Amino acid sequence: MTSEGEDFRRVADRVLAELSQPIFPAAEAACRDLLAAHPGAAAILFYGSCLRSGADDDKILDFYVLADDLAEANGSALLGFFNRVLPPNVFYRETPFEGRMVRTKYALMSTEGFAESMRLDCLNPSFWARFAQPCALAWVRDPRTGGLVADAVAQAVITAVSTVAPVHPSPFTPDELWSHVFQMTYAAEFRSENAATKGGEIFREYPDRYRELAVPAMRASGIEVSVDEHGFLRTAVPASRARQEIGRWRTRRLQGKTLSLLRLIKGAFTFTGGLDYLAWKMRRHSGVDIKIKPWHRRHPIIGGLVLIRKARRKGGFR
Repeated sequence: MTSEGEDFRRVADRVLAELSQPIFPAAEAACRDLLAAHPGAAAILFYGSCLRSGADDDKILDFYVLADDLAEANGSALLGFFNRVLPPNVFYRETPFEGRMVRTKYALMSTEGFAESMRLDCLNPSFWARFAQPCALAWVRDPRTGGLVADAVAQAVITAVSTVAPVHPSPFTPDELWSHVFQMTYAAEFRSENAATKGGEIFREYPDRYRELAVPAMRASGIEVSVDEHGFLRTAVPASRARQEIGRWRTRRLQGKTLSLLRLIKGAFTFTGGLDYLAWKMRRHSGVDIKIKPWHRRHPIIGGLVLIRKARRKGGFR
C-alpha cells in the first residue's frame, strides 16, 4: 500500500496534466483581456462547461483570477475588503474576438485564500467541489505559483471524496461515490440545476478520470479503502468519523445556502449585468423565465431579492 504522501502525488500528477491542457482561441483572448484588467494577477484558471465542450457557443466562459493584493486587484480598498470577508468577488466582461463578442464571468480572490478554501477544514463546498472537476491553468506568473495552484486543486479532489466517502454506504463504485459528491455539493448551494441529477451528469463527462482518482484521493485523506474483484470500493471508516461528517454536512448546507444568498446580494455591487446573467442561467438550466423590470435595474439589491424569491417559487433555485 502506498503512503498518504505518495497518494497525494498521484492525484497531483493527474491534476498537473489537466492544468497544462491547451485552451481554445476565444478563451485565450478572454484570458489576455483579464490579465490586462488585472496586471497584478498571480494565476488565471479556466473551468466549467466551456472548458469541457471546447467552445463558447451561447455560453459564458468561467474563470478564476488569483491575486496576492486584493485591494490592487479590485481597484478599490472597499472591494478588496469585501473580497476578503466574503470571497470571491464576481465580475462580468465582454471581449471582442474575430468579429463577435466573447462573454466572460470571472471570480477574483486571493491566492492564499484559494488554497485555504480547498482544504479539509473548509466547510464551504462551493470552492472545492468546483475545482474537484477538471480545470486549466490559462496563465500563471511563475513556476512556484503554478505548483501552489496545482497542489491546491489536487487538495480539492481529495477534500471532495473524503467528505462524502464516510457517509456513503460501503461497498460502492467510484461512479456512485462521485455522483454522490456532486449531488451533495450542489444541494448545499442555491443552484438552478437539479442536484439529484446533476451529480451523475458531471461524472459522465469524465468517468475514467473520476474512477482513476477515487482510491488515491481517499487514501491521501487517511481513509482505508480496498478494491474487490468486482471493482467495488470497501472502506473502513470509524463510526465517530461518519457521525462527525454527517454533522458537518448539515452545517455545510446551512452555511452554503446562506453564503450563496449573501454573494448574490454582493454581486449587485460588482457584477455588471448580474441580473441578466441570473435570469439567463435560470432559463438555460431550469426553464424558468424571470422578467426583469426597469425598477429591478434601478434598485439591484431589492430587485435582486425580489427576483430570487419569485424564481425560487417557480423552481429556478433548489
